[in-house]
Amino acid sequence: MNLSRLNSGTIAILIAALLVGAVGFYTENNGFLVAGAIFLVVGLISAVNQLRSSR
Repeated sequence: MNLSRLNSGTIAILIAALLVGAVGFYTENNGFLVAGAIFLVVGLISAVNQLRSSR
């Protein structure tokens, strides 16, 4: 698995997921937690697709 194959958009989505999730935990806002989870799922799917296609 070569993590350098991930493009900057995928990395940005994963970072946004962490930030939105952190805001949700800090403010105890379930909307932000759900949004962070959605960002995380989208980022992970994108990362897996990019890593699979780079073989």
